[in-house]
Amino acid sequence: MPTPLRRPTHSSTSGRPARAALAALLSTLLLGQAPANAQEDAQALALSSSRDRYEVWADVLFGPDGRNLAFNLPQESELPTPFAELVKRQLQGARITARQDKDGSPATFRTGVRLVYQLLPAATEGEVSQVKFLGLNLAPLPVKRYLASYPKDIRRSAGWEGGVQARCQVSVEGLCHKVDVDMLPGMPASVRRFAKASFEGWAFDAQRINDRPIEGEFSVRFALRTEDTLPTNFRIPAFERYIRER
Repeated sequence: MPTPLRRPTHSSTSGRPARAALAALLSTLLLGQAPANAQEDAQALALSSSRDRYEVWADVLFGPDGRNLAFNLPQESELPTPFAELVKRQLQGARITARQDKDGSPATFRTGVRLVYQLLPAATEGEVSQVKFLGLNLAPLPVKRYLASYPKDIRRSAGWEGGVQARCQVSVEGLCHKVDVDMLPGMPASVRRFAKASFEGWAFDAQRINDRPIEGEFSVRFALRTEDTLPTNFRIPAFERYIRER
């Protein structure tokens, strides 16, 4: 069941970044929702270009029976307290398929957990908005994120918007040692290079079986967009600028 929110006085469609807009709404979260049952095989969620979704990362230790033994919320200080409490209750109810060590014996599993929420706008002004828990997926916990500089050809294109889905094979040292990029036909090759260069600057806490680091996989969507109008290049003669802009 979605968790109700008291609707604030400002509009939720103001175009502000998702984190700031949702934080303002979540600050008035009403508690009382039963913990959701987490599904380990939830599909990886790409959030980079979504304005109505909010993700929270947790560092979780699952026991040999697949139950949550302990967890930590690295972002807790950034979250509104009622929302942080909701996330904690959902983590407490999380359960995964039990892991095994190399010899087949039951094992503990430490991993990053990404929980995703969606803001459901009220049908009419004054009604209560809702936050819906979309699910979670397991992946190495990101501890450092990096975005490369925009490709030059993209920066020169006003109103350009697009993105790619990228997958990183995370080594036991927590580094990307292989990056695969999926993109639609016609997408500039520079965007692929941008995604790879970005991912190479990321760092992770590797997943662990019985405290032994293992390789993992991390997936994210890199979205790019430019302003509708770009600054005038005054190094180009005025007449030439006029011809180019026609």
